[in-house]
Amino acid sequence: MFIKVGDREYPFHRIRIELIETGIQELFRLFDKKTIRELLQHRRYEHLKEKVIKEYTELLDVPAGIAIYQMKKNHDLFYKEFLNKYGDLTYCQFIVKGNDSLLSKKGVYLVIKNDELVFAGICNNTFKLRFNQHIGNISPKSCFRDGTATHCHINANIAEHIRKSTIYFQICPLTDLKEMKRLKNWIIDRFEPQWNLRFGSDVNYSYNNK
Repeated sequence: MFIKVGDREYPFHRIRIELIETGIQELFRLFDKKTIRELLQHRRYEHLKEKVIKEYTELLDVPAGIAIYQMKKNHDLFYKEFLNKYGDLTYCQFIVKGNDSLLSKKGVYLVIKNDELVFAGICNNTFKLRFNQHIGNISPKSCFRDGTATHCHINANIAEHIRKSTIYFQICPLTDLKEMKRLKNWIIDRFEPQWNLRFGSDVNYSYNNK
C-alpha cells in the first residue's frame, strides 16, 4: 500500500493482529499503585479534591482502583470523573505479527478495518513496543484521567469489531518526528478516519491498496 503526498509516495506495510483475549472489562479496578488521596495530588484531579474530601473521606486511603470500583458498584457515577473518556470500556489483548525489522522502527501507523482506513497515529518508539505493550495490552493506569486515552480508545474499538471484521495495522517507518506528524495530519485531513479522536464529518473514505 502507498499513500502519495505531493510528489512523494509513502510505502505502508501490513502487520497482522493476533488476538489473545477479548471481553476485558472494568480494568481500572486493578490499579493499586496509588490511593485516592495520592491521586488527588495530580493536577488532573485537583478539581475533584474538595468533593472527595467532603463526601468520600472513607475512601481517601483506599487504593484508587478499588475505591472507584466501589463507587461504580454503588451506582455512583462520580467514579467516571477519575477515568478518561474511554477508561471504562470493553478491551482486548493482542500482539502483532510481521516483519521484525520493520516492527523495530518508528513512524506512522494506520488501523484498517474491512479495507477502510479508520485510524492514523504516530509512533515515536518502536512499533512492536507500541502495539504489543501499550495499544494491545491496556494497563489499569491507562484508564485514568492521567493515563493514555488514545490507547484505550483504539483498543476498545478493535475489541468491539475484531470478531466480525478484518482488522490489521499498516506501518510506514520514518525517523523524523516532524515528518511523521505532517504525514499523519495529512492522512487525517484527507481521509477523516472514523476512530481518530479528532472527529470530522460522517463521510467514510477508502484507500487505494496497491
